[in-house]
Amino acid sequence: MDRRREPRIRAYETVNLTVLGDAGYSTPANAIQLSPHGMRLVLDRPIPVNAAIKVVCDDWLGLGEVCYCIEERGHFVVGLQLDHALIGLEDLTIRNRDLSSEEPLPALHVVEQLLA
Repeated sequence: MDRRREPRIRAYETVNLTVLGDAGYSTPANAIQLSPHGMRLVLDRPIPVNAAIKVVCDDWLGLGEVCYCIEERGHFVVGLQLDHALIGLEDLTIRNRDLSSEEPLPALHVVEQLLA
């Protein structure tokens, strides 16, 4: 019996995972499952459980934490709980350009400035 609260969607999407905090770093990862509040990733290095993370893909950004990290077949499978997500970053870039008389920043940079 599946006890998950939300349906999972199989995926294969390349994302950039950033571990936040003092020892922060970024690494590419492959998203293999998505749900409204979580992701399952495969990557080449372990990520500490409970680490705060940022996940960025083409048109969206998610913030959350690592739930688990398991070594499988020479890679690491990481489960994430996403607490916040911003979708439509390309549209934000266009609207920023329309409203600004200066050279607009890409939406991801605008969001990162707000988070800093």
